[in-house]
Amino acid sequence: MPSLNDLRGLLQENDATYAARFAGHPRATRDLDVMDDLIATAQQVMGEARIAMSGTPAQKSEVVKEAERQLDIYRSERTLIAAAQKDANPAARQGAILGGRANMVFHRYARHFAGQSRSSRDGTLLADMVAELQRIHAAMKALSVANPKLETLRDDMDVVQGRMQQFNDERKEVAKAQTECSPDEAASAMAGAANTLFAQYRNCFAEQARVSRRPELLARLVDALTQVGERMKALRAQGLHDASNDGNIDIVTQRLAIYQTELAAIRQERQKTALPALVGELGAAANRDIEQYGKHFAGQDRATRELPRLTAMLDRLDELERQMTRIDDSAGPDDNANNLKVVRDTLTMWADEWDAISEAQQGRTRKS
Repeated sequence: MPSLNDLRGLLQENDATYAARFAGHPRATRDLDVMDDLIATAQQVMGEARIAMSGTPAQKSEVVKEAERQLDIYRSERTLIAAAQKDANPAARQGAILGGRANMVFHRYARHFAGQSRSSRDGTLLADMVAELQRIHAAMKALSVANPKLETLRDDMDVVQGRMQQFNDERKEVAKAQTECSPDEAASAMAGAANTLFAQYRNCFAEQARVSRRPELLARLVDALTQVGERMKALRAQGLHDASNDGNIDIVTQRLAIYQTELAAIRQERQKTALPALVGELGAAANRDIEQYGKHFAGQDRATRELPRLTAMLDRLDELERQMTRIDDSAGPDDNANNLKVVRDTLTMWADEWDAISEAQQGRTRKS
């Protein structure tokens, strides 16, 4: 018989799953099987807690009360989800998914560009985000043509189009900040841009299983770092005598050699990995970061959390979502589809948490 502490733990897991998979999500897109699991767990906990309390029937433990609270919420929510799905157009569900994917690209911009010095930003990341939004927009357009009554989808398309224009404009401003300046300022900008690329590599590749990494991302980082190195060398050729710039050229050259070797290794690893094994590796990579979230963020004081850590976790999960989506678009296995649902829901929850932590820390700074 589980202890009351064990039963409390099961209810806490229920709450965490509900927060990630249901709270704030469109009901028409939710998974009733997951809700049924939550209800079954709450029922089990309530029954076992009551047995553990035998001999004191007049007393209801906090565990029983919490299980009853969960059952009230989950049963009510299940009824609403079932009704929403019965009435929903399947195309509306797909439109909501596309809108959610676009929102994650928007949030990537908030994490990496909003409030940051343009001179140190990675313009190739903006270009990659625009390309991803173009694919999402194309899918929205095809869905809209087939379902002309979906007015919300047309609104979403307008938003995506506007953000693509914003990102393209921002890319031009980043390029200006890095080039329309003095040689000393340009050298400093290139050093900042290199550090930004190093951070992307560190967050998404260091200590990660090669087979779960997306080679297209590392290829982009190699191209971007090559451009940075060439710009540094051009400044030197144009007469800039700066020891820091010379040292940075050496560092960039060394890192490029490492990244190119790693890219070849990742591609080789992916070529020899069968699809079922790849799906398993992607799911395992997601689980590792989800476990880290529970350790470093769940239930913690937001004002004390490390926002860069959550940024890195979101970036890694973004990468996994893109790979899982590609597999799903090619009629991949059910395991991948199930993992993809969890990853998308988790991304939404983490993005909301990132916003809340940022707001809490800004508020603390204003007060100090």
